[in-house]
Amino acid sequence: MKIGIDIDDTMADTFDYLMPYIAEFFEIDIKYLKDNNISYSNLPKKMKERELQFAKKYYDKVIPSTPFKRKVAEYIDKIKELGHEIIVITARDKTLYTDEYKTTIEELKNNNIHYDKLICDFDKAKACKIEKIDLFIDDSIANCNKVNELGIKTILFNSESNINDKTNLYRVDSWKDIYEKIKENGV
Repeated sequence: MKIGIDIDDTMADTFDYLMPYIAEFFEIDIKYLKDNNISYSNLPKKMKERELQFAKKYYDKVIPSTPFKRKVAEYIDKIKELGHEIIVITARDKTLYTDEYKTTIEELKNNNIHYDKLICDFDKAKACKIEKIDLFIDDSIANCNKVNELGIKTILFNSESNINDKTNLYRVDSWKDIYEKIKENGV
């Protein structure tokens, strides 16, 4: 199977990691961000207007050090050992990064993630179609729904930004859950 996997809040703990930088940039108390569950992926409208400035100031410098979820590298390796191909598909481009590929490759290397191909594109459904992805894993309900509309199976990784949203998508809480689902069912 060809498996497409998102990075931010699917493999990485980006939501919590970026909060201190958001607090610094927008001069907001981090407690306010935590209490209101606000980070890079769900900025309020007033903050969203300065999102590109925030990204240009921080992303190239801090994203390579983003901590990844517990045992994600181990389970991706186990999935690869089952014979599956891993295509990392992330919504990153030159509007947010000086060099989205360089930064992302460094981040994946720092976290010992082994993969077959990296795609940086905001249109993940299009990327899945072009790459003939069989299964797509992401924390975005919207991305999973768009990919599902193409007849591609999806797994929604629970994250801070989606945990309270209702959906009929298949949800998981850990990379162990993903591995078990793939191993048992082939999804």
